[in-house]
Amino acid sequence: MTSTTTRSSESTYRYIDGRRFNENAKYALPNDDAEVDRLQLQHYLQRYVWQGNFCAPVRRSLTKPGARVLDVGCGPGTWILEMAFEFPDAHFTGIDISPMYPKEIKPSNVNFEEADLTDGLPFADDTFDFVVMRNMVNALSVDDWVFSLKELERVCKPGGFVECLEFQIPAVHLGKVSKRVTEAYVQIMRTKNIDITIAPRLEEMFATCTTLTNIEHQVRIAPVGKWGDKAGRIMAEDLLLITKAMGPVLTPLWGIGARQYEEFTNESAKEFENGKTYCNLHVIYAQKYEPYRYI
Repeated sequence: MTSTTTRSSESTYRYIDGRRFNENAKYALPNDDAEVDRLQLQHYLQRYVWQGNFCAPVRRSLTKPGARVLDVGCGPGTWILEMAFEFPDAHFTGIDISPMYPKEIKPSNVNFEEADLTDGLPFADDTFDFVVMRNMVNALSVDDWVFSLKELERVCKPGGFVECLEFQIPAVHLGKVSKRVTEAYVQIMRTKNIDITIAPRLEEMFATCTTLTNIEHQVRIAPVGKWGDKAGRIMAEDLLLITKAMGPVLTPLWGIGARQYEEFTNESAKEFENGKTYCNLHVIYAQKYEPYRYI
């Protein structure tokens, strides 16, 4: 296993077996072009499962000129770019700890900023009509979740909506090898004080935000493998890419080489293809309380 460290912009990266990782972030998966491709694939899967890019009842408000939307942990910006095209009169802001998003070529109603959510959002209270956070179970500790949801609540306008979307880990009906990889990943993340199994408990955390009301929690399944047709094929590819990405982390933990881990990956691919595995996908959204105004 080879490892080097380099610095770019405000971030420090380390390279392990050809994959780039963020040196300072808790996020255990790589930060490179291959991970961008995986995140884009994951976005298309989520859009397919939910038949759209959001669940909260915000469509009408986003058609109003000047509506403002914040995507926290925006990654490569795929969700924002699609939304900006669909709602050209709204303005979209994306933040991420790593600048994976487009820096030059982007719509005029889109802005990206490099920022760490756990330091607090760099925006004033009551700024955004819609605040979205997706796929952050790999990045936030339990304490970070409590703080972060209160930050989403803070920057959301009264009457606006906060929405979170997360996969439930582990998947259901995993094969023997896939289960071993997942259990190891869960344990590694717990050493960073990150509980990646937290998705089913997010509704309870929303309830601790005193101005968030009308909390809705929806769950849909994302099948894995050929039994799930198009969604199953995409989900199997996503999980296989995650399994491969975990190689630089798991091989030293297990004391095995890259070739042996590749055999694990190939066996996982067979399990995903031929089994009845599925993932639960959670969406939780709520509206920020808006006091009645008397004239």
